[in-house]
Amino acid sequence: MASSIIHLAIAEELMKRRSFISAKRLRFGVVLPDAGDGARSRSHLRIQIDERGRRTYDLERFRAMYGARMQRDDLYLGYYLHLIQDIVFRQFIYQRYHWNPNVPDGVNKLHRDYAISNRYVIERYAMINNVVIPEGFEREPIHALCPFNAEGLIGDIHGYFASREAGTPFFFTAAMADEYIADATHICLRELRALEQGEALMDSAQNAWGGA
Repeated sequence: MASSIIHLAIAEELMKRRSFISAKRLRFGVVLPDAGDGARSRSHLRIQIDERGRRTYDLERFRAMYGARMQRDDLYLGYYLHLIQDIVFRQFIYQRYHWNPNVPDGVNKLHRDYAISNRYVIERYAMINNVVIPEGFEREPIHALCPFNAEGLIGDIHGYFASREAGTPFFFTAAMADEYIADATHICLRELRALEQGEALMDSAQNAWGGA
């Protein structure tokens, strides 16, 4: 949902506020769900939860599969935080800003807004192009979810950093990017504290969308 650059900006903001084991693995993990090779719904663990057609990201399944690794490996923690951020982003654009995906060519226009905002976010948050594929990634247990095109992801990120897309946003503005990054950083910090302290974590069903 949010752009890879915005996911990376949130990771940088989180690292300013707390320590992690590996910044390199966190950065890669927080964009890895977008590398699902022809299987974005699988890489995001998207499921339908009831007969009304409500959908969500299956946080409980991810925690069941990789919860222990999340405690010691920031690639898996970053992946989980990406899912949290996408839930927050859906709430942000649909509930707070009333995004209508059915406007003519709306999805393409929104993606162009991301391209326009990338340069602003990169400069505003003093980001550098430092995402790399960890050594031995092909042997990681995360591949149980779906195939990943890690090389393609890195190529896309290089392109985002090199792009100089300009223009007037259709919907998603620079101010909205700042607002969302601040919100998502706050919620991720809250989830991280809950993980550390054994408290209740974000509930997938409570954050579902759609349905009749």
